[in-house]
Amino acid sequence: MAKETKSVTPNTASQAVAGYDWSQAGVTGFENVQQSDLGIPFLTILQKGNPQIDEAHPDYVTKKIEGAKVGDIINNVNNTVVWSRASATALQFIPCAFEKSFVEWTPREKGGGLVKMHANANIVSECTRNSKGQDELKNGNIVITTAYFYGLYFNGEEYVPAIIGMSSTQRKKSTLWLNMMSALRIQGPRGPFNPPMFSHSYALTTVPESNEKGNWYGWMIRMHGEVKDAAVAQLATDTAKEKSAHRAALPAPAQTPF
Repeated sequence: MAKETKSVTPNTASQAVAGYDWSQAGVTGFENVQQSDLGIPFLTILQKGNPQIDEAHPDYVTKKIEGAKVGDIINNVNNTVVWSRASATALQFIPCAFEKSFVEWTPREKGGGLVKMHANANIVSECTRNSKGQDELKNGNIVITTAYFYGLYFNGEEYVPAIIGMSSTQRKKSTLWLNMMSALRIQGPRGPFNPPMFSHSYALTTVPESNEKGNWYGWMIRMHGEVKDAAVAQLATDTAKEKSAHRAALPAPAQTPF
């Protein structure tokens, strides 16, 4: 015999009772949910023409962010501003792992879109430079070398995972950031040493940039300070260990405008 299924009729407003104490439920339903199930956001800089701010963009109605402006930093998963150019303070970010990928795109004039993320630099050797200075495959697709920093950003309450991707004009910023980390020295029991990249947090803002092809907003990266909070330090260490043991399963990035 099939087991009887219990049903409950909810209280109406006239039958209102004290709210249920959910803290005593014993289970949450999230027991099997992992970070990969939630999606890891990219932190990206809003540029002219992005659907979050461009009223002429076909996706503006579904992606618009009220009050957002060019140069603001957004979380692309929940589509919210995490740092505004009007902010008095910078966005705090702890880099935990670095990875380089070679991202193959269909050109915009052919419809655009991500084709594949290559882990091996050999794909670049199959390319030739086109008239725009891009690495182009024989099939016409473009390969963009992209530096990824997997880490944690402070959302005002806690540090949460995120990825920052840097390509084209911003590749120089990734090199400068890595050099900044590599040059760090702190005093240890046996003398000065170079600490892990996740031992320090960095202050991120954006700045206007331009060249003969146009103008945009790019990353500005400054030292914020050593991570002193033990819980945050442990979270950063665990995040670094996870990404060191397994190559980061990067989600598809947004097309860079650079």
